[in-house]
Amino acid sequence: MTILAKDSGGRDFKPVPAGPHLALCTMVADIGMQEGYNGKPQRKVYVRFEIPDERVSFERDGQPIEGPAIIGKMYTLSLSEKANLRRDLENWRGKAFTPEELKGFDISKLLGKPCQIGVTHDTKDGKTYANISGVMGLSKDQKGRAATLVPENPLIEFTVDDIDRAVYESLPKWIRERVDARMQESEVATTLERRVDDEFSDDIPF
Repeated sequence: MTILAKDSGGRDFKPVPAGPHLALCTMVADIGMQEGYNGKPQRKVYVRFEIPDERVSFERDGQPIEGPAIIGKMYTLSLSEKANLRRDLENWRGKAFTPEELKGFDISKLLGKPCQIGVTHDTKDGKTYANISGVMGLSKDQKGRAATLVPENPLIEFTVDDIDRAVYESLPKWIRERVDARMQESEVATTLERRVDDEFSDDIPF
């Protein structure tokens, strides 16, 4: 299975602390066409990381569990010049994409790979949210440690182009909901037609 990028309903965990963190990629989930900026349909992919040095405790099926904190980021599945995914991947790799790679780079190759992520905090309605502000390559001091790390969560690869029901059921509820609500081809075509009509409306003043 490949996921090519081209040219919560979860628990109330405390937010991941702000700052840089050593991390491992444990999920790459292509969730299909979603309504993006200004209503434009965009193919979206969610990339999730675990942070071995930040531990959390929770219950699953009534049993106490301790494990690494997790955090993820939603991207437009694109390697266009201004795409956030391209910027973060080039920073992670430490080199620019070649013209050949820009024709189609399989981002499922990220699974299990170590990196460094930057986390920032935003506050809304009195609640603090942690967000990934960037992804970077490892420092020289981190490479030895990273070579010994083993993911503590299952590595999850998912794409709407070839839905594996078992993998689908392992996704967080909020991601399954986004997958179920994804835009179909007819909806995408209608939205694009409407945008063209809006852009060339006779009512636009000059």
